[in-house]
Amino acid sequence: MTYLTTLARLQTAGTAPKDAVAETAAIARFTRFFSDFSPDKIAVLLDETYAKDIWFNDTIKTIEGVDVLRTYLKHSAEAVEACRVEVKETLKNDKGDFFVRWVMTIRFKKFKKGVDTQTIGMSHLRFNQAGLVCFHQDYWDSTAGIFEHIPVLGWAIKKIKARL
Repeated sequence: MTYLTTLARLQTAGTAPKDAVAETAAIARFTRFFSDFSPDKIAVLLDETYAKDIWFNDTIKTIEGVDVLRTYLKHSAEAVEACRVEVKETLKNDKGDFFVRWVMTIRFKKFKKGVDTQTIGMSHLRFNQAGLVCFHQDYWDSTAGIFEHIPVLGWAIKKIKARL
């Protein structure tokens, strides 16, 4: 499913946490999940953060289903020495969409060892009635956050950007 068809399906279904207290708890679980992104945290917190039928896109990969997401996030977390996301602001519209503005700090295992890389982004979230994330679309510059730090590829991306 695409972003637009998934969002339309969720709007038609009218799912959302039951009240403001449940919404606050849902955002808190999401924030806790990414505050220290590690394989151990994924194993413990994924099922209490994401719905079984999650639609997820982080600008690198689109995923449907919590089991596929578990594998992807575990692999991603294993590729970094440290990764933390600091939530700066959360906004909600009248359709039940949440927009979470964040700063991510990553320290990679394989390249730029010992160097923290920061990037900014925003996540568009929808929660189901149980307060689990059922829709997650990230908006961030993955070239600056990841790809520019890969040897050879990073050099090429920087050269291309310099020519634009």
